[in-house]
Amino acid sequence: MMNRPVPRVALVTSHPLSAPWDSADKHLAEVVARMLPEYRFLSVRRVGANRDVPGRQVPVLSRTGRPGPLVSAQVAAFALGALPLVDLVHAVVTIGSGFPLLARCLGSAAARLGRPVLHTAPGVVDPSGLSAGPGPVPHLGTTVVLSQQSARALRAAGFPDVRVVPPSLPLHRWRVAPRPTGEPVVLFAGHYDNGGGAEIAVAAFAASAMRDRGRLVLAMRSRPGQDEAKLAERLRRHAESLGVDRIDVRGHVADMPALVRSATVVVLPAATLAGKADIPLVLLEAMAAGRPVVASDLPSLAVLDPAVARVRPEAGATARAIDEILTDDGVWRHRALAGRQLVERKFSEAAVARRYREVYRELLDRGPGGAPRAGAGSPPVGRSAPGREPMVVFERGERR
Repeated sequence: MMNRPVPRVALVTSHPLSAPWDSADKHLAEVVARMLPEYRFLSVRRVGANRDVPGRQVPVLSRTGRPGPLVSAQVAAFALGALPLVDLVHAVVTIGSGFPLLARCLGSAAARLGRPVLHTAPGVVDPSGLSAGPGPVPHLGTTVVLSQQSARALRAAGFPDVRVVPPSLPLHRWRVAPRPTGEPVVLFAGHYDNGGGAEIAVAAFAASAMRDRGRLVLAMRSRPGQDEAKLAERLRRHAESLGVDRIDVRGHVADMPALVRSATVVVLPAATLAGKADIPLVLLEAMAAGRPVVASDLPSLAVLDPAVARVRPEAGATARAIDEILTDDGVWRHRALAGRQLVERKFSEAAVARRYREVYRELLDRGPGGAPRAGAGSPPVGRSAPGREPMVVFERGERR
C-alpha cells in the first residue's frame, strides 16, 4: 500500500519565525508548526537565528526580527515563491493598513494555482485594513480569529468564512509559582500605544494603598519609529506628577517568565487593544504562572471571566481591584488558582492544535473553488466520519 504524501504548508508571518519570540503571530505560528507534525512546514527565519521551528526555514535579512519594509518585501517574495511547492498556505498576519494589498496579491496568486489559503488574524491593528474603498473587502478565504468580537467585526466587513480558535500557551513552560515575598509588585507589560493602559496603570497605582509600600514595574515596548527614551521619560514624569516614586520603567525584557513570576499582580487597564492581539499573551502567561490579573472590560477579554478581575479602564476602578487582591490573601489565592485553571481548560496547546488540524483537513480536502477533491478521505469540519464525534471548531453560540 502506497503511503500518502506528506502535505506541505507555507507558514507566512509578517516577520521572521525566529527569536525574539515577542509577538502573538509568531508565537501562534510556532505552536501550529510544532503541534502538527504530520505536515511539512516551510517558513522564514532571521539570518543567523536558530532553527527553532519544525520544517524548512528560508533565511531572510532582518536586524531586529521585527516587521519593516525590507522584511515585508522578503516575506512577500517567499510566499509567492512557495505557492507552487506547497499544498496549503497558512498566513498568520494581523489586519492593518497593508492587509488589503496582501490579500489581493496572495489571494489571486493562490487561486490561479488552486492552492487553499487559511488566514489567522491575531488582531486588528488598524481598522482601515477592513475597508478597501469601492468594491468588496479583500480577504484570504477562511479566516481564524481569537475572539468573538473580532469574528463579528470581520463578518460585518464581508469576510465570508470566519472561525474562532483561541490562542494557546505552552503550559509546561509556565509552572505555578508561589506568591512572592517582600514588597508587592504591580506589573504592567505593553506598548507605548494611545489607550494602551500604561498611563492608567500609573494613575491606578498612585490611587491604591500600594503606592507607599509596593512597586510599579512597567515593561514597555516601542513600535517602529517611536522614540523609546522620550516615551519612557514621559511616563516617569507622569508618575512624578502623581507623587509616585516607587516605579521602574523598563524596555525590552529578555526573561519575561522571570519578570511575571516576580510580580504579585499583573494589570492591563487598556482602553483599546489596537496594535495587540485580541487576548494579549501576557495575560495568559500571568494566569498560567498563578498570578492574579486585573484587566479592562473590553469585549474580547470576556472569555477570561470569571478568573480575571475585569473593570472599567480608569484609575479608580483599577486601584480598587488591585487593593482587593493585594490586601486579602484569600482573594489573591482564589484569583491565582482560577486563572491557572482557566488557562488549562481553554488555552492549552493540545486543544488549539486539534482545532487547526480539523481546519487544515477541511481545506486540503477541497479542490479549487471549494469543491471536494477526488478521493478525499478526511471529513469536513463540523461533520463526523463514521464512528467519530464531530470536532467543534466554533465557539458556542456562533455561526460560520
